[in-house]
Amino acid sequence: MVLTIDAGNTKTKWALFDASGNIRHQDACLNTEVTTAKLLPDTLNCTQIVISNVAGEEHAARLQQRIASYHAITTWVTASKQAADVVNNYTTPASLGTDRWAALIAAWHLHHASCVVVNAGTATTIDAIIHRENADYPYGEFIGGMILPGIELMQKSLGAATAQLPKTVAQLDQQAAIKPFATNTSDAIYSGAIHATLGAITQMLQATEQYSSTPKLIISGGNAGLIQQALMQQDSAYGVIQHSTKTVTIVDNLVLQGLYLLAQPVINTNS
Repeated sequence: MVLTIDAGNTKTKWALFDASGNIRHQDACLNTEVTTAKLLPDTLNCTQIVISNVAGEEHAARLQQRIASYHAITTWVTASKQAADVVNNYTTPASLGTDRWAALIAAWHLHHASCVVVNAGTATTIDAIIHRENADYPYGEFIGGMILPGIELMQKSLGAATAQLPKTVAQLDQQAAIKPFATNTSDAIYSGAIHATLGAITQMLQATEQYSSTPKLIISGGNAGLIQQALMQQDSAYGVIQHSTKTVTIVDNLVLQGLYLLAQPVINTNS
């Protein structure tokens, strides 16, 4: 079985996949807790470990210490020019974040269609992958993307950089704060963060339509549900991106799914 580990900026998530690609176990913890976290139940084991780490070298060392007891082949993923039927058009392919790379691969294999992939966590990444064909063999082409602060980070940055704005973060379930006409400062900051994120997603969807009509929208990460809800409200109120909520898919473990696919030797990219 394959243990996949997604070490993000704040949390580390993991899942154990069986030979059929089904998740047998999954969990998560704060990065500060990873050295004591129980990755697998006593009844389960792994023969292969695949890791995406964007949390830095110190966290990599903690992860290495944690998995040392497993007798498994370990791969620390780096982005490449092509893998698993996806071509990477980054100027320096290896500089693409491994979490983004894995998410793009999972998104392609989920739909085999053009899509915009949103990872909404501490940072929000918004990437576009286009359906291509070479000698009737379909593959995905990653054409680029955006990175912006996550919804909570936007709010915190205003509090840290200004003298009079609140330093607290509004609760993410405050429905009224999604409205553009907020009537208090905390809600105005929260609304600004939400609408900045929606605006970036809208722009990416519209830009991607130049390559492929009605790209699918795939959202993952801790703020995925909030963003989907806000998109539905925006569509209802303004009709700005009416197609998006009809084709949106939320995938909680998108990066982990991509890491599992990267562990499979049978997937090849023709380009």
